[in-house]
Amino acid sequence: MKTRVGTIVVACAAAWAATVAYAQQHFQLAVAEGPVLSLDIPHQPLATALPELGRQADVDVVFYADIGKDTWAPALKGRYTAEEALRTLLADTRLEAEFTSPRVVVIRVAEATVSPKPPATTRTGSAGRRADPTPTASTQGGGAGFEEVVVTAQKREERLQDVPVPATAITGASLLNNNQARLQDYFGQIPGLSYAPGFFPGSPFIVIRGITTGASSTANPTVGVMIDDTPYGSSTGLGGGGFGAPDIDPSDLQRVEVLRGPQGTLYGASSMGGLIKYVTVDPSLDRFSGRLQAGTSGITNGNGLGYNVRGSFNEPLSDAIAIRASGFFRDDPGYIDDPILGLMGTNKAHVYGGRLAALYRPTDAWSIKLSALLQRNRLDGLPYIQPSLGDLKQSFSMGSLVTDTDSDAYSITVSGKVGRTDITAISGYGINKNYSVLDYTPFIGPALNLTEFGVPNTLTKFVTNAETKKFTQEIRFSTPIGERVDTLLGLFYTHENSPKIQSIYAVNPAADGATVGDWVDFVLPASFTEYAIFADVTYHFTDRFDVQVGARQSFGRLTAEADYIGPYATAFLHKPSPFDNPSVTTKANPFTYLFTPRFTVSPDLMFYARLASGYRPGGPNTSAAALGVPPNFAPDKTFNYEVGTKGDLFDHVISVDASLYYIDWRNIQIFLREPTTRLVYYANGGDAKSEGAELSIEARPVSGLSILAWAAWNEAVLKDALPKTSSTAGAAGSPLPFSARFTGALSVNQSFALWSTVEGFVGASVNYIGDRTGVFTATAARQDLPAYAQANVNIGLTYASWTANLYANNVADRRGVISGGLGDTYTNKFTFIPPRTLGVSVTKTF
Repeated sequence: MKTRVGTIVVACAAAWAATVAYAQQHFQLAVAEGPVLSLDIPHQPLATALPELGRQADVDVVFYADIGKDTWAPALKGRYTAEEALRTLLADTRLEAEFTSPRVVVIRVAEATVSPKPPATTRTGSAGRRADPTPTASTQGGGAGFEEVVVTAQKREERLQDVPVPATAITGASLLNNNQARLQDYFGQIPGLSYAPGFFPGSPFIVIRGITTGASSTANPTVGVMIDDTPYGSSTGLGGGGFGAPDIDPSDLQRVEVLRGPQGTLYGASSMGGLIKYVTVDPSLDRFSGRLQAGTSGITNGNGLGYNVRGSFNEPLSDAIAIRASGFFRDDPGYIDDPILGLMGTNKAHVYGGRLAALYRPTDAWSIKLSALLQRNRLDGLPYIQPSLGDLKQSFSMGSLVTDTDSDAYSITVSGKVGRTDITAISGYGINKNYSVLDYTPFIGPALNLTEFGVPNTLTKFVTNAETKKFTQEIRFSTPIGERVDTLLGLFYTHENSPKIQSIYAVNPAADGATVGDWVDFVLPASFTEYAIFADVTYHFTDRFDVQVGARQSFGRLTAEADYIGPYATAFLHKPSPFDNPSVTTKANPFTYLFTPRFTVSPDLMFYARLASGYRPGGPNTSAAALGVPPNFAPDKTFNYEVGTKGDLFDHVISVDASLYYIDWRNIQIFLREPTTRLVYYANGGDAKSEGAELSIEARPVSGLSILAWAAWNEAVLKDALPKTSSTAGAAGSPLPFSARFTGALSVNQSFALWSTVEGFVGASVNYIGDRTGVFTATAARQDLPAYAQANVNIGLTYASWTANLYANNVADRRGVISGGLGDTYTNKFTFIPPRTLGVSVTKTF
């Protein structure tokens, strides 16, 4: 393996060296003359930012004392020429700079002020040309003004267009405009991202670029989840890691970043397919501000109106301290009926939560941020639809399909600077709870003695109580060495404790589902500990060509056990009750790496290649002693080979983001089920692969108009057949679950002036999800999930600080199938996208 990797690295370096030599001879690069400097100027008043620039650039900056005293300048952190730095600092002012000599620059009011061109929503180009850490997303629909998107994909603030990683960012404001509060509402807007409900309530499949075998909530996740820079949830399936990403209300979000491809070097375990990062809104020292929003909605076949209320405010308590508080409540009407029980709107949801954050900046160089986020989500049922009963109908036993999910995330972030070294220390603590009730009669009822508890024809329900308490600590140091080397060194630690109890109960159908007995309790405690050290070095060979090299060494330990209590243990395992499986511990020390050459053709066009790896932990089979199955399974890994380009064309009228990739997935973890007891266990199979192409184009042909289109092709398949001993069948070349070969989207947004104080906006989008295949089954037969398209529209008005927005999601009322059928818990039921939803919201900012 080392030889192969070394050959690839050498080949990539040689190819890119040839590219650089050719480009330097044949391209006239549009960069400012003068030396490129490593600058680090914090967000501060322009009157102090200009002298700081002069000090770091070794030039004399001359200006009148009253110039810029009431204007704040954006932060500058990266490599700039002095001319580029001044242009960025003065971009939104009436000022201009003139070099009167190579060492002297004069700042003065421009004789004629020209309105600046609005920057793009998503921009691509050279590293560090502009980096504003506090971009403000437009609160209007329809693309009324564009802002450059700044992301933290590589643990530092960069323009999205400068990041040599395929990434997508969606602002919280755009999600609010269309009342898209859940990941399942907007996953179709993100190339390469797939979503499907899992076997158990609250345990969705979240997949990027097809990297999954469909093992649901008990599998080690393949997509990492972060809230700001703090990992969310468990890194392992035994700890509940399969319960997926939280549905954080967009009122608390600055944006959602989705990184495609392995991210193991910077983000560690269980990011082998990609990463979802929720970036919350920081407190601001600038001024008092607030936002209030109220809305209502109706859905096809709904059992009433839904409504939502959101509020937030930001208050600077002094020049150094600010707080931000927010809260929301959302009631989503149900739209699925149970004709057998005579129930309407069985899948209604009640969600509420809030966030409190504080910022303390004692000096320009140091800051401390505290954050506490809490969210409660109760679902009275899940959107399973049984077509044999009719449109939007289902049938379950009384009291099943209830889900309660609690998400708490606490963090403290200390950032500062010592000399030329930036220091960031992040401590995080999360508590994630999931309580769910599943109608298990169709799945396990026939195997049980249904008169065991003296009640004929008992039903069964499966109840899960899962919790993960997770502490994380990361400290990293970022230091430039000379003018050509940027370094990042980090240390990481996490410990999570995940007690879980799953119970199968017998219930009396004649007594509204009252419990009459306990078949079995599975007591499943687990703990996971990981230490890691990681480093990232970028060497700038020239102002146009750099190479990023990174590595991470992890040390992980997973401990788990399984105890069985109840008559089920005796009847099926032939063991006395209670039966205690011995505690099992597995250890692994995976190594991940990345190698990324990047060539800047111009300030607005760059090419990159990316070789990166990722992994997810292995673990013990806790039931091995009882079932006679292998005692543990090993980690599996992905290796990503990718080339891409990002750029702006025709004076920023068109933005392009394109990539080609091949992911080699080795030693895949396979989800198996012991045929007699129906208990799950894991093994490692052969290899799989994912290859594809992604293209995104955004056009801004006239003021106020934005057109975004993207298309993705993905071929994710098994390279080797699943083992003959597997309880599921899959031949070589079989598609991996839920991965569409073709996906795409088109959105058009237009803003326009109606009167001097009133602006209108209108937007429309269509998302296309291609044909997919469901999970692997015991036979070769698998469920076909047909392609579907979903159209959304919104229209509204803005008057001063008021905005009114009307939206319609799934305008054509399509029944797009997300999951279900063969291989699912309920083979006769399916999950569809929500039917047509109409809503209105009114927002007041102050």
